[in-house]
Amino acid sequence: MPQVSQIPLRRTSYLKISALNSAESAFTCLPAGRNQLNTCLLCIRRIRQAGVYSKEGSRDLRQHVLKYSVGRCTVYNSIRELCNNCDAIAIYTPNYARIEIMVEIVDAVKAGAELKGIICEKPLARTVAEAQRLVDLAGEAHLNTSYHENQIHMKSINNALIQLEPIQRTIGPIALARSSEEHSGPHEPWFWDPTRQGGGVLADMGCYRITVSWYVLTPVGKPVNFLEPVSVSCDISPLKWGKPNFRKKLVDKMGVDYHKIPAEDFCTGIITFRNPETSQIVKGRFSNS
Repeated sequence: MPQVSQIPLRRTSYLKISALNSAESAFTCLPAGRNQLNTCLLCIRRIRQAGVYSKEGSRDLRQHVLKYSVGRCTVYNSIRELCNNCDAIAIYTPNYARIEIMVEIVDAVKAGAELKGIICEKPLARTVAEAQRLVDLAGEAHLNTSYHENQIHMKSINNALIQLEPIQRTIGPIALARSSEEHSGPHEPWFWDPTRQGGGVLADMGCYRITVSWYVLTPVGKPVNFLEPVSVSCDISPLKWGKPNFRKKLVDKMGVDYHKIPAEDFCTGIITFRNPETSQIVKGRFSNS
C-alpha cells in the first residue's frame, strides 16, 4: 500500500478538491453520502469542494455541497478545465474509465495545470497492468497520490489495535487476522459486469478485507508496507447469482447476463505474509459475499 503523500498549505489557504464522479458515486463516495457529509468535509479543516465534472449527477452534488457550505463546487465542462481550478482531483468514476481519465489529467498538467495531487478510490483498477499504468501516469506528471480505502480508518479496528498494542509489545505481533463482509449487491449495472468492473466480489469488496488484514497484522510502529506478501490462495464461486432465477432477475434489472459472462458473488482466501526482520510468517484470512 502506498504512503499517503502530503500537500503543503499556507495557514490562510484551503486545499481545493474537485471530483470526477459517476452519478451514484457523487453521493456515495464524495462526500460520503447524503446523510454522512458532516463526518467528512465538515470535519476536515482547510479543505473545500471546489468543483466537479460528471456526465450525470453534477448539479445534484453541487446543491448538496452548497447546502452544507463546504465549497463552491463549480460544475466544469471538461477535465482540463477542472484541473485548472483545483489543487487535487478525486477520481470516483467507474473502474473501466480510470485510464482514459488519468491520461486527460496528465495532458492537462503537461499543458500547464498546477495540479498537486490525485486521489483514487478502491479498487485502483481492473487489472494489475491497468493499476501499474495509473501509477506510471501519476509519476509522469509528478503528482502526489492517495489511494482511498475507508475501513482501515474505522474506529472499531483502530480502537482494538490501541487496546492490543501493550500486548503486542510484550508477546509479539498479531499472527492471524480474520476479516469478512457481505451486502446485497452493487447499485449500478457496470458494477455487475465483470468486463467493466474487473471481476466480481473479490475485486469490489475483497480489496477491503485484504487491506484490513494487512493493516492489522503489521507490527506496531512499522509502515503499512512492512510485511512481505508470500503467497495467496482464494476460492471464488457464483452462488446466489449463479441460480437461474436470480440470473434472470439480474438481466431484467441490470441488463447483465451471467449466463454469458458470469462473475463470483462469493470469495474466501488466505494471504501469507513474512516479517522481513524476523522471518515470522503471519496470515490474513478474508471472506466476502
